[in-house]
Amino acid sequence: MFRYLILIMILSITLAGCTEQVKVDMQGAGETIPTGSTGIAFDGKDLLVAKEGLIAFIDNIDTATAGSIYGYEGHFYFDRYPITITSKENKPYITGLAWQNTAGNTGFIWASDEANRRILKISPQGDVLTRIPLTKIYPEDITFDGEYLWVVDSKRKKIFKLSTEDGSIVSEYLSPVPVPTALAWDGKNLIVGGLENLNNPAPSPDNVQIIKLDPVSGKVMENVETSRYLTNPAGMVWINGKLWISDRNSGNIVIISDKGEPSTDIRSYKLPPVAPVLKKVEAKEDKNKTAQDADEAKRAAEEARKAAEEAKKAAEAAKKAFELQQKK
Repeated sequence: MFRYLILIMILSITLAGCTEQVKVDMQGAGETIPTGSTGIAFDGKDLLVAKEGLIAFIDNIDTATAGSIYGYEGHFYFDRYPITITSKENKPYITGLAWQNTAGNTGFIWASDEANRRILKISPQGDVLTRIPLTKIYPEDITFDGEYLWVVDSKRKKIFKLSTEDGSIVSEYLSPVPVPTALAWDGKNLIVGGLENLNNPAPSPDNVQIIKLDPVSGKVMENVETSRYLTNPAGMVWINGKLWISDRNSGNIVIISDKGEPSTDIRSYKLPPVAPVLKKVEAKEDKNKTAQDADEAKRAAEEARKAAEEAKKAAEAAKKAFELQQKK
């Protein structure tokens, strides 16, 4: 019986494929983030998770081997009180988080708010420092490469590289993943995750696709092996060779290796830059105004000629008067 139990445990671990996960029922400190966090980032110490208008910092995360016969899903602790984001317009719905390191062991949080189509720059204390409206993008997950922000848009099926100053589009990519919903940066490549078919009637790991994209060439470098415990990627972050991915369906954060098979896709998904359209404005000649100006100039010249003649006559008269005065 004991041998049989050991065999079941080994088989369970083998089937899990070394996938780890932790259940994220975010409750504590008087705030609640519903199961299935949509945004996820890492600040070097804490894992940042978010959904709706809340951002929480969690640490001391104990993951469990997925598929364990014990059903243990791991645990975590809150590091600090969650941040609450508000809006005068639509209720915030955070779909992505990214962390920007700064000097002095501080940093900033970047959050994509799909409900209000904007990106927020937030201090670790929860102060909103910048609001960047997005008029042409429906932002979902977001990542930061040290200089630029990257956003996925599943509606347009594109990936956008954005300026951190004003959110202007630096470059665009078609998404190799048909429905891109998750995005991460590994220090060199973009990692894009999502679904192959949005209309798939039932959640399935076979419907999930994760790839590595070279941002310079726009080509797919690797197809990352996914997990049978991942059926609907939301937020994603790369941490030391592993991908931490929040799954909408299970409410778990699933941790998998970032290793994959070289891609045979030779296509470049980077779109050519669109040159700004410069409109050539030609000055139209107003014939009526030109004729009017000519007449006024002619009249002014005639008046000047008459004034000169009168001045000449006055000078001659003054000269004669002076000569007569001398003769007397």
